[in-house]
Amino acid sequence: MKKSYFFILCTYFSCTSNPFWDDPGTSEIKLTGKVLADNNQTNVPVSVWLETFDHYTTTDSTGNFSIPITNSQTSSGSMNGPVKLYFYIYNYELDSAIVFFTNGMFSKEQTDFSEEGELLNPMELKKILSGEVKLHFNENSIQNRDTLRVSFNLETHSAVSIDTYKYILQWDGSDFHSGLFFRLLTDNGTVTIYRFNGTDQFGNDVEDQLRNLSYEENESITWTYYLLSDNIELSSGDYEVLPYLLIRHDKIPDGLIEALGGDSVLTFSEHFLNLPFDIIADTLLLTE
Repeated sequence: MKKSYFFILCTYFSCTSNPFWDDPGTSEIKLTGKVLADNNQTNVPVSVWLETFDHYTTTDSTGNFSIPITNSQTSSGSMNGPVKLYFYIYNYELDSAIVFFTNGMFSKEQTDFSEEGELLNPMELKKILSGEVKLHFNENSIQNRDTLRVSFNLETHSAVSIDTYKYILQWDGSDFHSGLFFRLLTDNGTVTIYRFNGTDQFGNDVEDQLRNLSYEENESITWTYYLLSDNIELSSGDYEVLPYLLIRHDKIPDGLIEALGGDSVLTFSEHFLNLPFDIIADTLLLTE
């Protein structure tokens, strides 16, 4: 008889939740909302990362996001207190919203979200800089072994500090920019990296140097690159060309960087192109 009562009791509670401990499978909550990126010229999605839970996603084509949370209640305890949700595009200012938890569920008292986890107002990311690459050469220029020129037209929307490569001419101290990516627009997305390497008046090899540049708000600048066509090895295909520029942001959470691919995404390597950024590339078609 006792066994029958116990069976009925277990059957009843299995339809809702376990009364003896927090069962992570009994309740699922989610954060939802909309993020707008000011002057988003390439429609790049916004990266969305929830600290503590280390949940990462991106916005869809309409700017909406949804993050399911299934581990806020566990047998070892439930989540309580504030947690930040971060919104990120590389050439935009990092922004965040706060969600409060009580016993693993969304608290009734919220500032940025509803009790159901919906962002009360769309987030609006502010752009730091805009940029567009322009190639002043074509396939024939490469075949003729010409010196090639590339421009990067840059507009600042706020004060910004940038690390980038420049090549310094030894005899007169003038300089030009260096550091470009040629990414093949196919499924494998092979990336070729170009940096200028020249010789001084004595025949010694001279490499480019990493330099810091600071700009004020509302500046228009053109970076000029020169390329030696003999030093570019590209197979046939359609390429997009993008510059390397390391924007000195305020502190970006380590967990967000890890979600994007780790520290390597901030280096001058093919991993840099894994960052979400809104820069207009130019394209180069090579047929032979």
